[in-house]
Amino acid sequence: MTSQEDRHQSVNIKSSFKGPAYVQLAGLIKDKICSGEFPQGARIPAEAAISKTYGVAVMTVRQAIHVLAEKGILRRVHGSGTFVCGPDWTRAAFNMEGLIERLEDRRHVEIQILHAGMREASEGAAESLEIEPGEMTVLLERLVSHKGQPFLLNRVYLRYDPKSPIVESEMEASSLSSLFTGKDNGFVKKTQLKLEPCILTSRQAELLRTSASRPAFRIRYTFYGYADEPMGSGWFLTPVENISFNARMGVWDD
Repeated sequence: MTSQEDRHQSVNIKSSFKGPAYVQLAGLIKDKICSGEFPQGARIPAEAAISKTYGVAVMTVRQAIHVLAEKGILRRVHGSGTFVCGPDWTRAAFNMEGLIERLEDRRHVEIQILHAGMREASEGAAESLEIEPGEMTVLLERLVSHKGQPFLLNRVYLRYDPKSPIVESEMEASSLSSLFTGKDNGFVKKTQLKLEPCILTSRQAELLRTSASRPAFRIRYTFYGYADEPMGSGWFLTPVENISFNARMGVWDD
């Protein structure tokens, strides 16, 4: 009778029309996870053992493991090995439908600058920007319209740095959508968002051409540069009908 190891060795992995060797190997390891041979929380064989079993280079094994780790299927633990992950149901990636589509429709997006000037940082702004209260910042307040209809009110504090091009870049329409999509902004490394329900004030409702006391979403955000220091912090405000949220949870391949 053929042993399990012999059956593994009979698998032919090579770069071909089926894809690179590391992609094929990642698929085989995933199949073992799906079948329960490598159960959730289990440590998979060492890289050298997988390399010998399938007749591929250790570098190919590392590439395959990296692919599965990027998808949240495997997790490397330094000094202990590589383990099968379970899906983290406490985290979700949200797609903000409606808002992003309008921001990316640049032919029909208009940004009106309501305020632009120097302002001493409040305690809240200073904390978000990791500076001292009272330090000078640049305060921007903008109203964003799509096809002539206001739909987004934005207020943001920016770190004051005369040598930085961030203030100029923030005047562009692309800077708003890039905070959500990561596109077209070479200054921003990452963004943290926090969603809050709120009620529009009279002034906010007037600017957005809607009625006061309407429910709205406030999206607080802080964005960071490649030195991992916060460059700007503020919020977006939009009536609830302008945005819907969809989320996927668990491990998805696409």
